[in-house]
Amino acid sequence: MRKILIALIAVALVTPVFAQEEPPPIVEASHNAVVVVLKLTPEQIEAWHVIYQIHRFEAGEPDPAVIGALFITRRDLGEQLFDVHLVYHEDFVLLLDENQTRKLRFMARADDAQKFIPAFKLFELIPRR
Repeated sequence: MRKILIALIAVALVTPVFAQEEPPPIVEASHNAVVVVLKLTPEQIEAWHVIYQIHRFEAGEPDPAVIGALFITRRDLGEQLFDVHLVYHEDFVLLLDENQTRKLRFMARADDAQKFIPAFKLFELIPRR
Protein backbone atom coordinates (compact mmCIF):
# COMPACT_ATOMS: atom_id res chain seq x y z
CA MET A 1 0.00 0.00 0.00
CA ARG A 2 2.82 2.38 0.86
CA LYS A 3 4.45 1.77 -2.54
CA ILE A 4 1.16 2.53 -4.29
CA LEU A 5 0.80 5.73 -2.30
CA ILE A 6 4.32 6.86 -3.19
CA ALA A 7 3.73 6.03 -6.86
CA LEU A 8 0.47 7.98 -6.85
CA ILE A 9 2.10 10.98 -5.29
CA ALA A 10 4.87 10.90 -7.88
CA VAL A 11 2.35 10.62 -10.72
CA ALA A 12 0.19 13.34 -9.23
CA LEU A 13 3.10 15.75 -9.03
CA VAL A 14 3.77 15.48 -12.74
CA THR A 15 0.16 15.01 -13.90
CA PRO A 16 -2.41 17.79 -13.83
CA VAL A 17 -5.49 17.19 -11.69
CA PHE A 18 -7.63 16.80 -14.78
CA ALA A 19 -5.66 13.94 -16.41
CA GLN A 20 -5.33 14.03 -20.22
CA GLU A 21 -8.74 15.31 -21.14
CA GLU A 22 -10.18 18.78 -20.60
CA PRO A 23 -12.61 18.82 -17.65
CA PRO A 24 -16.22 19.82 -18.16
CA PRO A 25 -16.71 23.54 -17.44
CA ILE A 26 -18.72 22.81 -14.28
CA VAL A 27 -15.85 20.76 -12.85
CA GLU A 28 -13.30 23.47 -13.59
CA ALA A 29 -15.59 26.17 -12.21
CA SER A 30 -16.23 24.15 -9.04
CA HIS A 31 -12.50 23.55 -8.59
CA ASN A 32 -11.79 27.26 -9.01
CA ALA A 33 -14.59 28.16 -6.59
CA VAL A 34 -13.07 25.96 -3.87
CA VAL A 35 -9.64 27.51 -4.48
CA VAL A 36 -10.99 31.07 -4.36
CA VAL A 37 -13.35 30.69 -1.39
CA LEU A 38 -10.76 28.90 0.75
CA LYS A 39 -7.91 31.04 -0.62
CA LEU A 40 -5.77 27.95 -1.13
CA THR A 41 -2.07 28.45 -1.66
CA PRO A 42 -0.36 26.82 -4.65
CA GLU A 43 1.13 24.25 -2.24
CA GLN A 44 -2.32 23.45 -0.85
CA ILE A 45 -3.73 23.10 -4.35
CA GLU A 46 -0.99 20.62 -5.30
CA ALA A 47 -1.52 18.65 -2.09
CA TRP A 48 -5.27 18.62 -2.75
CA HIS A 49 -4.65 17.26 -6.25
CA VAL A 50 -2.52 14.47 -4.78
CA ILE A 51 -5.05 13.41 -2.16
CA TYR A 52 -7.86 13.69 -4.70
CA GLN A 53 -6.04 11.30 -7.03
CA ILE A 54 -5.52 8.90 -4.12
CA HIS A 55 -9.21 9.17 -3.28
CA ARG A 56 -10.20 8.45 -6.90
CA PHE A 57 -7.84 5.46 -7.01
CA GLU A 58 -9.06 3.96 -3.73
CA ALA A 59 -12.71 4.48 -4.63
CA GLY A 60 -12.22 1.89 -7.37
CA GLU A 61 -15.00 0.45 -9.50
CA PRO A 62 -17.99 -0.63 -7.41
CA ASP A 63 -19.85 -3.85 -8.19
CA PRO A 64 -22.93 -2.92 -10.28
CA ALA A 65 -25.01 -5.64 -8.60
CA VAL A 66 -24.25 -4.21 -5.15
CA ILE A 67 -25.01 -0.68 -6.35
CA GLY A 68 -28.30 -1.87 -7.85
CA ALA A 69 -29.33 -3.63 -4.64
CA LEU A 70 -28.46 -0.54 -2.59
CA PHE A 71 -30.41 1.68 -4.98
CA ILE A 72 -33.51 -0.53 -4.62
CA THR A 73 -33.15 -0.56 -0.82
CA ARG A 74 -32.80 3.22 -0.77
CA ARG A 75 -35.88 3.64 -2.95
CA ASP A 76 -37.92 1.35 -0.70
CA LEU A 77 -36.78 3.18 2.44
CA GLY A 78 -37.59 6.51 0.79
CA GLU A 79 -41.12 5.35 0.03
CA GLN A 80 -41.57 4.17 3.62
CA LEU A 81 -40.31 7.48 4.98
CA PHE A 82 -42.64 9.36 2.64
CA ASP A 83 -45.59 7.34 3.93
CA VAL A 84 -44.59 8.01 7.56
CA HIS A 85 -44.32 11.74 6.85
CA LEU A 86 -47.66 11.79 5.04
CA VAL A 87 -49.44 10.17 8.01
CA TYR A 88 -47.73 12.62 10.38
CA HIS A 89 -48.80 15.60 8.27
CA GLU A 90 -52.38 14.40 7.93
CA ASP A 91 -52.60 13.81 11.70
CA PHE A 92 -51.21 17.28 12.37
CA VAL A 93 -53.74 18.94 10.04
CA LEU A 94 -56.54 17.17 11.93
CA LEU A 95 -55.45 19.06 15.07
CA LEU A 96 -56.01 22.45 13.42
CA ASP A 97 -59.09 24.59 13.14
CA GLU A 98 -60.13 26.13 9.79
CA ASN A 99 -58.15 29.35 10.25
CA GLN A 100 -54.99 27.45 11.24
CA THR A 101 -55.40 25.13 8.25
CA ARG A 102 -55.62 28.17 5.94
CA LYS A 103 -52.41 29.57 7.42
CA LEU A 104 -50.64 26.23 7.01
CA ARG A 105 -51.71 26.06 3.36
CA PHE A 106 -50.47 29.63 2.86
CA MET A 107 -47.08 28.60 4.28
CA ALA A 108 -46.95 25.65 1.86
CA ARG A 109 -47.70 27.94 -1.11
CA ALA A 110 -45.08 30.42 0.11
CA ASP A 111 -42.55 27.60 0.27
CA ASP A 112 -43.37 26.66 -3.34
CA ALA A 113 -42.94 30.28 -4.46
CA GLN A 114 -39.67 30.83 -2.60
CA LYS A 115 -37.48 29.63 -5.48
CA PHE A 116 -38.92 32.36 -7.73
CA ILE A 117 -38.43 35.26 -5.32
CA PRO A 118 -34.83 36.07 -6.37
CA ALA A 119 -35.98 36.54 -9.98
CA PHE A 120 -38.72 38.94 -8.91
CA LYS A 121 -36.29 40.85 -6.69
CA LEU A 122 -33.75 41.06 -9.51
CA PHE A 123 -36.28 42.91 -11.68
CA GLU A 124 -37.51 44.93 -8.68
CA LEU A 125 -41.01 43.50 -8.95
CA ILE A 126 -41.26 43.05 -5.20
CA PRO A 127 -41.39 46.36 -3.28
CA ARG A 128 -38.44 47.04 -1.01
CA ARG A 129 -39.20 47.28 2.67
